[in-house]
Amino acid sequence: MAEKKNPLMEALEQIPEEDAKALAEAIKSIDFKKAAETIKLLSENMDTIARLVKLLNDLKESGALAALEVFTGSSDELFNAATRAEFMSAVANAMMLVYMLSQFSHPMLVQMAETMPKCTEKAMEELKKTEKGMGLFQLLSLMKSPEMAAAMKAMISAIRCMKQA
Repeated sequence: MAEKKNPLMEALEQIPEEDAKALAEAIKSIDFKKAAETIKLLSENMDTIARLVKLLNDLKESGALAALEVFTGSSDELFNAATRAEFMSAVANAMMLVYMLSQFSHPMLVQMAETMPKCTEKAMEELKKTEKGMGLFQLLSLMKSPEMAAAMKAMISAIRCMKQA
């Protein structure tokens, strides 16, 4: 009956001599107490580690990991770009725009968001149709329309409000 060899011993016997010397030196420097604690921690957290590895794999497959690597590899350039006066001004403007929009009533914003695309499309169609200017009588007729009266009142009200602020 053949003697059964330990697979680890078989693998160690096949290591080239110079690599074996380097391995022996490396083994001498191992803190086995620390290694045992690390192995214990690994075994206690195996499920969490497996989830992290799966998450990293998903990030790699989606390309998000490459994007993160680009960001971390070029942090100085990103910081320099983000602190440029033009960028900071754009961020400040965006913040003011968000603040301004937050001051409008929600139902009014929803109504505007739903109607503005259609209204803009109609206005563009009218703009394309226009081939010549308006005559004086057409202009006077337009001034009598309820839409023009509402637009004028809204504009005057807005200007008065801005003057008072």
